[in-house]
Amino acid sequence: MLLDISRALRTPGEEIPFQHRDAIPPQEIFGETVTFSDVILTGSYSVADESLHIWGRMTALAHGHCAGCLKPVDYPVNVEFDEFFTRQTRYTQKEETPDEEERLMYEGSKVELSHLAMTLAVLDLPMRFECGEDCPALAGIPSEDDDTPQTHACQKDMPDQHPFSALQQLLTKDQEV
Repeated sequence: MLLDISRALRTPGEEIPFQHRDAIPPQEIFGETVTFSDVILTGSYSVADESLHIWGRMTALAHGHCAGCLKPVDYPVNVEFDEFFTRQTRYTQKEETPDEEERLMYEGSKVELSHLAMTLAVLDLPMRFECGEDCPALAGIPSEDDDTPQTHACQKDMPDQHPFSALQQLLTKDQEV
C-alpha cells in the first residue's frame, strides 16, 4: 500500500505525522508459513532535497505455530524504525552498486512501505515460536538460567540410554578408534 507524501513535497523540512495500515504477505521462515495481521506504521516523515526521512514505530501480530506442540501462537511485533528513501526520477541515472537492492527508493508523491514493513516484521520474529512455559513438549528443556541437567520427554522412555550408547556398544576394551 502507498503512503501519500505530497504534503511533505509541498513543504520541505516540515515534519508530518502519519498512521499507515499495510499488509504483509505470508512468509516462509525455516519451513513454516508465518502470517501477519494488524500491520500499522505510525510516526512522522519529512522531505529534504531528494530524500524522504520516515521514522516511527511499526506494530503487527505474527501468527505461527509452537515449535514444541504445534499449537497456534501469536507474537506481537513492535519495532521502531528510522529510514531514508532516495527519490528516483526517470532522469536519475541508476548506479550499479552492490547495495542497490537494499536502497529504499520512492518515485513521485507516493511511497511503497510494504517492503519496509515486511523486513521490520521478519527481523523482529523470534527464532522459534513457543506457546509458553507450560508447553507440554518444551517442559523438559532447561532454561538459560537453569544449571541442572534435565531430560527431554523422549528420553524418559529409555532412562539408561545415552546419546552415544550405540557407539559405545561397538567398541570393546581392546579396540581403538
